[in-house]
Amino acid sequence: VSEMVLISGYSGAGKSALVKHFRQSLSTDNATFLWGKFEPFQQMEPLSAIIAAFTNFCQEMTAQNKESFRETRAAVQEVVNSSGAFLGNLIPCLRNFMDAPLNEAVMVDGMEAQNRFKFVLRLFVRAMDTAAKPIVLYLDDLQWADPASLELISSLITDKENRSLLFIGSYRENEVNSVHPLNLHFQQIETSGVPITKIGIDSLKRAHVNELISDSLGMSSDVVQPLTDIVYRKTFGNVLFVLQFLKSLFDEGLLR
Repeated sequence: VSEMVLISGYSGAGKSALVKHFRQSLSTDNATFLWGKFEPFQQMEPLSAIIAAFTNFCQEMTAQNKESFRETRAAVQEVVNSSGAFLGNLIPCLRNFMDAPLNEAVMVDGMEAQNRFKFVLRLFVRAMDTAAKPIVLYLDDLQWADPASLELISSLITDKENRSLLFIGSYRENEVNSVHPLNLHFQQIETSGVPITKIGIDSLKRAHVNELISDSLGMSSDVVQPLTDIVYRKTFGNVLFVLQFLKSLFDEGLLR
């Protein structure tokens, strides 16, 4: 059964760091982890983050032991078959998994092409996805996802043939309102019955900043309270800004 985890928070709140910590707890023998990141200047390039995610997967897979690669390749060829030509032209790295002739020009901005890509990629994910080694697909900065990517995410996560796909998505909550396309897709996916876990990451409280500084400097919380007040006033508890501000103080020789 596919599941979805949505992580929201302001920029710098620690969304990506949370997923990174989760990934470090996974063994490559127990799960296949794919990741990609949407960028604001790539919104006119359909599927950029998804293509990057599968390209990263391919590069990591080909660098692993040959037996694991052969097993994945055999499973993909059995399921994808001749449709692999279309997929391989759009994501060239995936050609390593298929023997199909690569002689098709690919356009992803037409409805027919997008529907075909959704179908073929679903086949590919089904081939990779096993109960013994589930797939974790993480896409960051979903607030910048293009319409084709949102459609493809919905297609993958609602595919009843997927046995153990976990989709993790993170986004800036202050950039996604109730009528944002991302929210509309979340609602459609939830209506389809896919289990969704929502995690909101807030800024650090003043007490948390105090504890962080106290632990970092090896001083009591009372001693570092004046510094805590300055840092909190400058950063409002945003964990990324807190760390950057402390680093700047250290680089300038103001912390020892």
